[in-house]
Amino acid sequence: MLQFNLNRFLCACAVAGGLAGLMAACGGGSSNPSPSPAAQDPAPVAPSGRPAPDSAEALAVRALPSTSPMLATADCVPSGVPGARDYQVGPGAGQFATLEQVPWETLGPGDTVRIFYRSTPYLGKFLIAASGTASAPVRVCGVKSSTGQRPIIDGKNALTRSRLNYGDSASTKYVHQTRSVIVVKRLGTDDWTDYPSHIQVDGLEVRGAAPGNTFTDAEGVVRPYDEFGACIWIDRGHHITIADNVIHDCSQGVYSKSTEDGDFAITKDIRLAGNYIYGNGIVGDVHMHNTYMASAGIVYEFNRYGPLRAGALGNAIKDRSVGTVVRYNRIEEGAHAIDLVEAEDFPTFALTQDAYRATLVYGNQIVKSGGTGSAIHYGGDHFGSDPEKNWGEPNFRRGTLYFYSNTVRLTGTGGTVQLFQLSTTLERAEVWNNVFIFDAGIAYKALRANQDVNTTYWTGGGIVNLGKNWISAGWADSDPWHPVSGQLLGQANVLSGASIPVALTTLSPVAGSAVIDAGQTVFSTAVAATLNAFPVAYQLNAQFQPVARPVSGAGPDLGAVER
Repeated sequence: MLQFNLNRFLCACAVAGGLAGLMAACGGGSSNPSPSPAAQDPAPVAPSGRPAPDSAEALAVRALPSTSPMLATADCVPSGVPGARDYQVGPGAGQFATLEQVPWETLGPGDTVRIFYRSTPYLGKFLIAASGTASAPVRVCGVKSSTGQRPIIDGKNALTRSRLNYGDSASTKYVHQTRSVIVVKRLGTDDWTDYPSHIQVDGLEVRGAAPGNTFTDAEGVVRPYDEFGACIWIDRGHHITIADNVIHDCSQGVYSKSTEDGDFAITKDIRLAGNYIYGNGIVGDVHMHNTYMASAGIVYEFNRYGPLRAGALGNAIKDRSVGTVVRYNRIEEGAHAIDLVEAEDFPTFALTQDAYRATLVYGNQIVKSGGTGSAIHYGGDHFGSDPEKNWGEPNFRRGTLYFYSNTVRLTGTGGTVQLFQLSTTLERAEVWNNVFIFDAGIAYKALRANQDVNTTYWTGGGIVNLGKNWISAGWADSDPWHPVSGQLLGQANVLSGASIPVALTTLSPVAGSAVIDAGQTVFSTAVAATLNAFPVAYQLNAQFQPVARPVSGAGPDLGAVER
């Protein structure tokens, strides 16, 4: 279990950088298609002698969320904001005994709802519709026991506050109650364009929004949970932080939604930090995931993703967002460990955003079975369209995945195991300073996988450009019978060997291994600019706690952990 014990608090804050301007498709972009990223290229100069305009790649990276990492949450105490209210739920004298007693519908800036640990779960569910501010966020937090146990919010047999208006019609009123334990959305009595803002939920254990479980709704009727739901559902909201929670036993752990109805209907500036998310999903269903997010500006950091529910077929991270940063997480199992695909429900907005064309994945520890699907998928997952349509391939990410300083271990025996799956050659991956371990029993250790697309207009397979990485001996671009279209570049930069260079429990480099001090330090201008904006500054220790990442030798080690 990931528990933060540092006495530091960084509250939810606005994602820096504008999200504006259409970026041209940059599958090959301005990157040199032949040399490795180690080749240092000069800054472009316009004929006038002035620096040339930023490349599409540079604009995309600049528009990504640039918030400082959230290393820990503060103690669960009142905000101290003048006039703000402190609501306490717990077993103590003068405290609310149930969640149903909290006036959720009237929360305002600086208000705090403190839920104190007790030995039995709180059987409750609630809606947060409040609007805080950057300096006075609304906070719902757990006061842990002396041994660090979180208060449990259980959706099974939960009671809903009768005064909470979940929707302005019979259908919306009931559907939003059946989807979640905690939902962030407007009240049914609010204006259509209203949305919550500056909200933080932390320090809780949330569970129980799963088919087969029931709850009592706001009108006193017992209802079942919907299959498509989540422990925490973000339906509307800007500047929302979900931190230091344990989230499990739901159809999905966390879900965020965005639609084309207007700016108010796009969830923005979302942070998932330091959560332990596991055991979600539905048996036999590929559509339910540990987290499923569709937002503009999202940071996943310091989370631990455990395996989904036994028999569930979803992904660890399913992301349809604009401006995605995935850093310093421990990710275990899933059909895909990370599935980065098109903004299905808000493509018109997404296609106008620079940040849609760049995705950062760095400093992560990834361990998954190779037999359940490719580890990293980037591009889109609805295919068979044509350039005139507003679905499928025209809406794919068509940009660059920056994948660096990760350690990936793929387990299994026999068959073909695939690392990257890029949808089309308009998707590109710049890959450096990683460690890729394939178990010895895997017959074919493949770097890439194809994807079915409409080949009249698009070529599958993507472009993968390898900088300096360590990969298990015997690797190849694909197995002998399924060649992958697109391109694999930079094979000569790869280090390889039969001996595993890291300890499989901690993923820390072993003494004398080839990954120590072997990190690449010279880059192209575009990659160097990305690293300058998003350096590898932290790692997870053996207890999955965030710690500063040192450089302990002549250079950085390859992978997610410095020895």
